[in-house]
Amino acid sequence: MDKEHGVNIFRTYKLDYIGKYHFYEKDELIKFRNDGQYIMDNLDKSNRFDYDGASYTFTKFGNISEGKTEKGVEITINKDDYNVKINNEIVHLDLIYKMDIKELEDHFRITTRISEKGEDISCLLYINLNDGKDFINALNKVKENQIKLSKAKVEKEGEN
Repeated sequence: MDKEHGVNIFRTYKLDYIGKYHFYEKDELIKFRNDGQYIMDNLDKSNRFDYDGASYTFTKFGNISEGKTEKGVEITINKDDYNVKINNEIVHLDLIYKMDIKELEDHFRITTRISEKGEDISCLLYINLNDGKDFINALNKVKENQIKLSKAKVEKEGEN
């Protein structure tokens, strides 16, 4: 059993919250969303528009960010797995692509990408300082498993 400071790091953690972010170019938002023009019209007025459970803002690159936040999310990390469970649903955090960790005043913020229903979504995971180090250690084990799987896949493709 992998332990850090005598505690099993493979368990269910309660996140303070998770933020998921989609990014759109202006024309994509209007084209792919039925309410895209309505969102753009309101966003142009104030540079931020809260609508239908999401917050829309302009990014520093001039595109649009659609952010949704969930509080009290449970994330389960199992030993020897390369995926995690968020609220009991198996999801893939792309920790090889990105895993930036920042210790803030009252929690840790982990920036990564989540694969969900055919989309790659930027996400921020916030966890309290008490559980944060164990959580980060467990995520690092998941990342190690992802790297092992990726190397095995590359080696198998090289044999063909």
